Amino acid sequence: WRNPTLRGLGFSISAVNFSGGVFTIVLPLIVLNRLHLGAATVGMVFAVQGLGGVVAAFFSGRIDSRGRERTMLVVPMALTAATMLLLLVPGSLVPGGGFAMVLFCMAVAGLLNGPLDIALFTVRQRRTDPSWMGRAYAVSMAFNASGSPVGAAVAGWLAAGSIEGAIVAGAAACGLGAVLARLMVPAHD
Repeated sequence: WRNPTLRGLGFSISAVNFSGGVFTIVLPLIVLNRLHLGAATVGMVFAVQGLGGVVAAFFSGRIDSRGRERTMLVVPMALTAATMLLLLVPGSLVPGGGFAMVLFCMAVAGLLNGPLDIALFTVRQRRTDPSWMGRAYAVSMAFNASGSPVGAAVAGWLAAGSIEGAIVAGAAACGLGAVLARLMVPAHD
């Protein structure tokens, strides 16, 4: 708790993971119920996001992130929030043109996640006393992961009345993560 970087990461990444939890509920609803596509397509949509993340992490990992971690956290979070809002474009919620928009949003979200992950893990490692590394990682990652099930629970409740409302809540949580990272994660060691 006394480490300002770990504290800032805890709150900001939990908010982003809340957003991820929302989209684990919302995207299948869009693909299955709105676009009337099959279950295999849901898996493909998530695979596109994962592939984008792997590609981006591979390239981002080659960049010296020292002193740039906060920017590498904030910018992808903010851009991911904006990307999620593209799912509100009418074509993404109706049969026909919507599938391309969903794939685009997931690919971009994956690409943005690469530099975010590199920054998250490098700044966490760089700013944690080596004697606390295992404990700090365990607690920090558990706190970060807590956002996902909470986001999924909220999304289930919201999406029952409005998928659009759930999308806005997910994007807002991701945007909140960007603000929290900017305000709480120190720019330098």
